[in-house]
Amino acid sequence: MFSIFKKKTSVQGTDSEIDEKITVKAKDKVVVSTEDEEVTTIVSSTKSTQVTNDSPWQDPTYFSSFGKELMFIATCMLAQLLNQAGQTHALCIMNVLSKSFNSEANNQAWLMASFPLAAGSFILISGRLGDIYGLKKMLILGYVIVIVWSIISGLSKYSNSDAFFITSRAFQGVGIAFILPNIMGLVGHVYKVGSFRKNIVISFIGACAPTGGMFGGLFGGLIVTEDPNQWPWVFYAFGIATFLSLLMAWYSIPNNVPTNIHGLSMDWTGSALAIIGLILFNFVWNQAPIVGWDKPYIIVLLIISVIFLVAFFVYESKYAEVPLLPRAMTKNRHMIMILLAVFLGWGSFGIWTFYYVSFQLNLRHYSPVWTGGTYFVFVIFGSMAAFFVAFSIKRLGPALLLCFSLMAFDAGSIMFSVLPVEQSYWKLNFAMQAILCFGMDLSFPASSIILSDGLPMQYQGMAGSLVNTVINYSASLCLGMGGTVEHQINKSGNDLLKGYRAAVYLGVGLASLGVVISVTYMLENLWNRHRKSEDRSLEA
Repeated sequence: MFSIFKKKTSVQGTDSEIDEKITVKAKDKVVVSTEDEEVTTIVSSTKSTQVTNDSPWQDPTYFSSFGKELMFIATCMLAQLLNQAGQTHALCIMNVLSKSFNSEANNQAWLMASFPLAAGSFILISGRLGDIYGLKKMLILGYVIVIVWSIISGLSKYSNSDAFFITSRAFQGVGIAFILPNIMGLVGHVYKVGSFRKNIVISFIGACAPTGGMFGGLFGGLIVTEDPNQWPWVFYAFGIATFLSLLMAWYSIPNNVPTNIHGLSMDWTGSALAIIGLILFNFVWNQAPIVGWDKPYIIVLLIISVIFLVAFFVYESKYAEVPLLPRAMTKNRHMIMILLAVFLGWGSFGIWTFYYVSFQLNLRHYSPVWTGGTYFVFVIFGSMAAFFVAFSIKRLGPALLLCFSLMAFDAGSIMFSVLPVEQSYWKLNFAMQAILCFGMDLSFPASSIILSDGLPMQYQGMAGSLVNTVINYSASLCLGMGGTVEHQINKSGNDLLKGYRAAVYLGVGLASLGVVISVTYMLENLWNRHRKSEDRSLEA
């Protein structure tokens, strides 16, 4: 009934070898990876057979045909596209929404911030839920939440309440939080570690970030062009697209992806501390520019949020039996540097996104459809960047690409900070967007590949959570910080350009700090590789 065998393996991140004994119950399937090949051992009560796995997948039975794998890849790409479209389709019509709800201009920031705030806060736990209860199950749950709350977001027009609309958008973000990390967890489970096909799939997923931004803004603008009162159809259409993605996911995702084979349990205490702390901290930074930092409840909530976040880190490091954040990550200085660099880069991009749309709508007086249409640059250069990553990441390494991405974020923010209002779109504006594509499409695959390859299989959902938590949460939090800077500089509200540029200067500072961190990580990585090659030559 049991098969016991030994193998020599290397501990991840070290050069030491250990003897590992694996006990397998009857009719189980074990996939053993080595540097040269992967062997699938199928154990039954009477015999054990070994089959060399020449497929690009960790289990050769995952896909019955190449077409089904293509649909799986398309499903993964569509998930990333929906995430970015979910932000820009509301942002490009924010003036229409404000007029429909008769809301104050200051509340416009919440039209964007509520979606990534909820997504960034709940992504942290959704990946772990996927690791424990099933990545496909949590993914389907996320799709259902998005569909329901997309419909409610459209129906919120009849409530005449921008607060209800913002709340509906937040629940949309909760749904997205259950989609992205579980998609990345599935990619980590399906494809072999370090394989070319895995790198290509992750690169294509990254390419859908700028593509989604363009489609969201363009179609949102098109729907309100003829009649602004039709804006609920922006969200109905988003719900329909999500439903189609749900059907693709249900059909194409394998049902035999391993689920919680290590018996992990959910860290509910850590999850509660993290979610409460993240939501309150983000809420304070986005609400304070609207009501003012002198309001007592703002200071009280800020203190409470910090207490919760500190309690979370203390609990995770000292008391949690199965911490929400894997110790393989929290004790790895390089992984922390990567996440911090991504946080700063995407935080600066979150500032850029909101103020770029505000710049086009309120200063250049572009229509919503033309504002969304300017994102076409992202599709062209984003696709180029994705192909560049797919075919160069093995040779250049993710550390170098991450460094290039932070430089692109920084350069794009610097160019925006000096962009003249009356200048033709085809000059500095066009070049700025072309460069920013490389910030998005280099940082996402580089950081995802590093974390996915660096964490054990039982944490693949968590690996997807960490990157997407940082991307979504930083966009919302840093936008609140940018709003604070804008309102301090433009207190009268009469000098929009001065206020916008002050916020963008903050984005430049964040991206520049990210460049310093990514360059430091890259140099350390190159030095370690150089030392290892020297050691091998000496041993030879």
